[in-house]
Amino acid sequence: MQEYYFETVIIPGDCADVFADFIIEKTGEAIEERDISQEIFKTIDELTYFNIKTLENPQVALIVYSLSDPSVDLIGLLSDFCSYLSKNLGRTVGFAYKTKLCKNQDWITEYQRSVIPIRQGKFYIRPSWHTSVEDAIDILIDPALAFGSGHHCSTSMCLLMLSEMTLEGKEFLDVGCGSGILSIAAKKLGAKVDLCDTDEFAISESSKNFTLNHLKPDNIWQGSIEKSKKTYDVIVANIIADVILILHQDFIKSLKPHSILILSGILKEYKEKILNKFSEFRLLDIFEKDGWISIKLTQK
Repeated sequence: MQEYYFETVIIPGDCADVFADFIIEKTGEAIEERDISQEIFKTIDELTYFNIKTLENPQVALIVYSLSDPSVDLIGLLSDFCSYLSKNLGRTVGFAYKTKLCKNQDWITEYQRSVIPIRQGKFYIRPSWHTSVEDAIDILIDPALAFGSGHHCSTSMCLLMLSEMTLEGKEFLDVGCGSGILSIAAKKLGAKVDLCDTDEFAISESSKNFTLNHLKPDNIWQGSIEKSKKTYDVIVANIIADVILILHQDFIKSLKPHSILILSGILKEYKEKILNKFSEFRLLDIFEKDGWISIKLTQK
């Protein structure tokens, strides 16, 4: 075992889920997502900033564990990625970071100890090294080299919404499936489940997690909603607001009459923009937590 390893804390100024996906895809390193309010992140003055001068309302920090110095490869990749995002989104996207050298103490085991099960609505989400409970629907997600373990509030709000719905026999589509956690939840509630993601790694992780839960998706593909060949009773999209806006017409084409559309991964400041864009829908419910919102809609 190597004597030392590097721990890099990365705090995106925007698009945190996209940052996580990019880091996983490009590096394959172990990555952990934590709430920005935790004690470890209170030394905000020690951070180095790229493309931004301050963090106005940070919600999520990503911790990357690596055996090689990330100061060139990882930070260089993220700098180029921010420039690409800024150009395509038409706004400045940046991040803050800090790296420290740590004594190696079997950090994967230490990380596993830090990942605790959570309860969201009817569901109990746990890594495989924890035991199940009797009074909840069990979902296994191993997050050591993945994402979407239910701890992020955008995912947890979707799980709460699904908990309140009757999905038995319903046609369900998860757009931007990530780890597959929402698809697995829907499958355990009796839905016929399709899922998709533009990220090849997400498709691999979702397939792995379905197997871990002794389930099979009805259909799974790399790509987005436009590749779907049918219509759905329920569509869930836990992705960033800009992509939700782009997919507006695709959602309409893929929904059955009187169906349900759940949109999440939306920062609070995008609320009115999303609602205005989807004005042909009727608002059924809206959840808000830690600066993020989830919206449940149906056709008028």
